[in-house]
Amino acid sequence: MPKVSIIIPIYDVLIEHLKEMLSSLQSQTLTDTEFLLVFDGENNELEKECNRFASQDKRFIIINKEHGGVSDTRNCGITHAQGEYVSFVDADDWISANVYSNAYKLAKKNDSDIVFWDMAKVYADGSEKREAYETQTIAALSNSQTAELMKQFVWVRSLKYGAAISVCCKLIKREFLATQEVLFNTNLAIGEDRIFFYSLMKNARTVSYLNECGYFYRQNETSAMHKYQSGGLPYLIRYLNAFDRDFFLANRPLFGREAYRLLVLSLDLTYMNPQNPAPYKSRMKLLSSEVKKVYFQEYMRKVDRTRLPWARRFETVLLGHGITTSLWIRGLAKHFLY
Repeated sequence: MPKVSIIIPIYDVLIEHLKEMLSSLQSQTLTDTEFLLVFDGENNELEKECNRFASQDKRFIIINKEHGGVSDTRNCGITHAQGEYVSFVDADDWISANVYSNAYKLAKKNDSDIVFWDMAKVYADGSEKREAYETQTIAALSNSQTAELMKQFVWVRSLKYGAAISVCCKLIKREFLATQEVLFNTNLAIGEDRIFFYSLMKNARTVSYLNECGYFYRQNETSAMHKYQSGGLPYLIRYLNAFDRDFFLANRPLFGREAYRLLVLSLDLTYMNPQNPAPYKSRMKLLSSEVKKVYFQEYMRKVDRTRLPWARRFETVLLGHGITTSLWIRGLAKHFLY
């Protein structure tokens, strides 16, 4: 049995980025691993490159499936994984040579269900920005540290939690994953990784942190968070409904803040997106009616307004009473901008 199964969903990625990712896998100092390259649909050019690596290194295993989205692809990888631990890497990112060796040692030493480490955002100009959770390795997070981390799955208060809530930057004990019967929710537009790890984290006995920047996350303007989404606010906000009701009631202001963030995001991704063919008034009427619905009003009754400008604080109060004038003004400004 391999020590670690690394699952890489492959769909639409630049071949030069894919090569860099594959090379970083091949350079891993933890040799007892398997690299599951899961193709979400056919792509002959990318598969040819993967076959080239597979012919040189038996750790590379190519899996083909029909197109079903990234969550379905990750789930496919989980069902094929044979390793003691499971991890995820995106096809356009890359990893450091020693990260899995060091993470595995930490996991075995502490019998960890989950180990996570730091990431660095990599920008188009080549600059990097590390997001460090803490200044030293932690064998087992305390109850208070775990509780605070859990809140970040709703609304991220600090960049230090970026890696902790990411789908990548983690080792997950496969036996623990199997007993929890947790998979990625294929019905979510965003937040599927947050729900996945929230569901695991709440039942994990030992969560460890490796103070090492082992994952390099390429900032991609064509990712799902920048593309036109026809589903609008209901589609974006769906993942908030996947949290436990008790967790929602205990953290309502955080849910309200995230709902507000998603509302603003929906203007760019849907209602005022240049690719939206509907007339301006039709789009804004649709958004206004959505804001006034019971489910969204429940979120807006309590909102964490920390660090919000005064104008935005006032806007959340208005929205909590179903008053959408500010959205129409925002929409009008974007309408003329586009």
